[in-house]
Amino acid sequence: MATELELKLMLHSEYLKSASDFLDEICTFSATDGQSRQPTLSLMNAYFDTAEASLMQGGMALRIRAVNDQFIQTVKTRGSDRIGMHARGEWEWFLPNDNLDLSLLAEVPLPDALKDMSWSRELIEVYRTDFERQVWNVRFQDTKMEVVCDHGLVTSPYGEDAICELELELKEGNEAALYQFALQLAERVPVQVSIVSKAQRGVRLKYGQIEFPNKPLHTANPITLAAYWYEVWLVYWEAMHFMQDEALLQPFRHSVSQLTAYLPNDLVKVLNDLDRHLESCLMVEEAMMLTKLASIKQIGIAMLMVGQWLNQQTA
Repeated sequence: MATELELKLMLHSEYLKSASDFLDEICTFSATDGQSRQPTLSLMNAYFDTAEASLMQGGMALRIRAVNDQFIQTVKTRGSDRIGMHARGEWEWFLPNDNLDLSLLAEVPLPDALKDMSWSRELIEVYRTDFERQVWNVRFQDTKMEVVCDHGLVTSPYGEDAICELELELKEGNEAALYQFALQLAERVPVQVSIVSKAQRGVRLKYGQIEFPNKPLHTANPITLAAYWYEVWLVYWEAMHFMQDEALLQPFRHSVSQLTAYLPNDLVKVLNDLDRHLESCLMVEEAMMLTKLASIKQIGIAMLMVGQWLNQQTA
């Protein structure tokens, strides 16, 4: 079992080349050893669950990935709560074909609700992802990371959703370097922090719902309340683009306003400056508003700065 820690960044397809160019430059012109661009991959992932979404509700994702004529079965479970980051348990096995081998799950500490394996008789393929993956090995501040750029589709009987994202996965070293490297990228390319996995994209196609974090009691400590409003902010950003609804800019801005009550003065200034940028978008035609928002670098920079600070407080 491995613990996967990654920082996921959303971007729009028109900025894919700029992101790729930035990463190519890092690998080409840096004198640091161990940096390289890897071969581009075409990946297909089939995700399995019951019709009642038993695995999703139990906090588990089960898939088979096809890559370069090899088949890999993967189980991912919910891990520790990391603000704005993905930390989860991951198990992988190579398979001779594209048939699930559920006997391998004996190695996985299944959630209580799934231990009896009764759900295994009702598994169906619920959605799939098909995407192209560009891969870079990067060394930054004595930290090794794998950076991937995924572009493709999630498809299911209920519709489809675009995949366009970067993932910075920690391989060795200090997780703070993930944020520092992401901030360098965000200065060059408009990206935003994402907390929605590909599996969650598939699930929301069926249910059409946006998953918000549980609201803490108003008596909770300030860091807990800051983390809540930060994640609400991130959720509204993704919801605005998934639902193609510019009206969600209002609750998006409201969550930013609530968040400022719990931040140090320097970050409050960053968010206040950001809100002035957002206010200017209200003058843009509705049909162009989401495109305009996606081009604002300050959104991603602010998300990364606040996320980095919150993780420092909870380390």
